[in-house]
Amino acid sequence: MTRHTDAHSTDSDEPTTERSGYGRRPLLKALGIGTALSASGVVTAHDDGTDADIDPRYGDARPSADRIPADVPDHEVELGIADPIPDQHGPLFHFDPTGLAIEAGDVVQFTLRTPDHTITAYHPGHGFQQRVPDGVPPFSSPVVSAGGAWLYEFQQEGLYDLYCAPHHILGMTMRIVVGDLDDGDVPEYEDTFEGSEEPPLLPPFSKAMLEHELESFSEQGDNVRPEWVWLTPQEVLETEVLDPAHIQETGAVAFDAVLSEIDRMEDGHEHG
Repeated sequence: MTRHTDAHSTDSDEPTTERSGYGRRPLLKALGIGTALSASGVVTAHDDGTDADIDPRYGDARPSADRIPADVPDHEVELGIADPIPDQHGPLFHFDPTGLAIEAGDVVQFTLRTPDHTITAYHPGHGFQQRVPDGVPPFSSPVVSAGGAWLYEFQQEGLYDLYCAPHHILGMTMRIVVGDLDDGDVPEYEDTFEGSEEPPLLPPFSKAMLEHELESFSEQGDNVRPEWVWLTPQEVLETEVLDPAHIQETGAVAFDAVLSEIDRMEDGHEHG
């Protein structure tokens, strides 16, 4: 689900429609102190009426998504689990949409339909290959419970690959394109999936790597060449529908569209 507002005017740098909790920004700018706020993030109003920053590292977690005013986020991404098909695949942990195109400065609301997920950037600060623009901090939500939400403002243009930390190994990952990226602007990490030795960083997990790990922990002669029955981050991110140009063209790529490109995953799942 993607939610849009008409807050951005084509004739002015300032919104023509104030978002809830955002109305102080033009006033602070006029007073000459808006710069100090922009360094720490957007100001939003919490359920109890107090203000809180959308921090560039930690975002803004809310215990109840239902109490976030509809005019705060520009877009919404839902986090959930699709039911498994026995003997075919395991539960499908996912973001929906799995691909999203937004503008710099847009706020995305990540809404949890199932427990317990995070929204985390691929970044050396988290031990993984960098898959966000240079200069972007290693941002992450806390573990958010079902029914809650996490808000984040994407301030810098570029390509962002994100994952859920508890379910990363099960393929729960997504891609956000911020701004207009030409072919020359697409970073190399879009299709490299590489780690490093110094420092030792991991790429998004592949099916071959996970099956190798399963086999290495198996008893000799038992569970030989086991098959990974869940999604993997690499196969999700390398689907054609998550190509940055396609995401920009369509605006949002549903999880079902990603799943339809992964041959070993059969149709017939139900979303949770």
